Amino acid sequence: MEAIRNLGISIKFGGFPAMPLKYSSAIVTGASTGIGRAISCIIAAKGVRVCLVGRSETRLQETEHLIRKAGGEAVIAIADLMNRRDIERIVSYAANTIGRVDIVANIAGVWHDQDHAYAGIPLEDIPPDQIYEVFAVNILAPFHLTRLLLPEMKKRKRGKILNISGTFAHGGAGWLHYYVSKQAVEYFTVGLADELRESRIQVNCISPSDVATDALKKFFPADARTALLPEEVAKLADFLLFSDVAENITGQVITIKSIHAG
Repeated sequence: MEAIRNLGISIKFGGFPAMPLKYSSAIVTGASTGIGRAISCIIAAKGVRVCLVGRSETRLQETEHLIRKAGGEAVIAIADLMNRRDIERIVSYAANTIGRVDIVANIAGVWHDQDHAYAGIPLEDIPPDQIYEVFAVNILAPFHLTRLLLPEMKKRKRGKILNISGTFAHGGAGWLHYYVSKQAVEYFTVGLADELRESRIQVNCISPSDVATDALKKFFPADARTALLPEEVAKLADFLLFSDVAENITGQVITIKSIHAG
């Protein structure tokens, strides 16, 4: 299967009021489920064309269907964010399908595989391939994808970059690779915001505690019962990306947790 596929989706806007848009298109990684899916739907609801990035074609199609059903527009990019060439192809593909990219939402994150959470493992026992996967997807991919999109954003002096980190109630013990990768995302946010201030490109990060994604329900069902919903995280993303009140906010790492969490 090709890393990038255009499924031939071309959806007319409908169901949303016509409005002048500062932002016309977006790339969202991790769009196949959970927070990435919820944020993709929020962005599309504003009339923004969305390039949905993920590894699962079936789940990306589900996200695309939700967007189309609500009258939005999306295309699908199947890609492995561990592969730098795939990331480069995403940028080229987006340019040829949805046009200039005004928003990049780096949502994809790895903390489990099909059968196990990457938790409860002391550093000396973490498999090297797992360390590489976590760092490649969680921090190197946002670094490289954002780097490739910046030249055009700088030319227009306009753009929004949204990252997702994570809040760790009990610190990083037992999944140090994941913990460190997410701390790196926060430093990446703050440093890049400083670098891009004169270009008027906003860079912010949402750092949620437990979120009731399918994976959390599978591996930590007790925690999922009191966790945030993906849609609640997406509402904060909506504010940062589209609210007039947030137009001058940059370099912020915003921590959120459920009021019901312990």
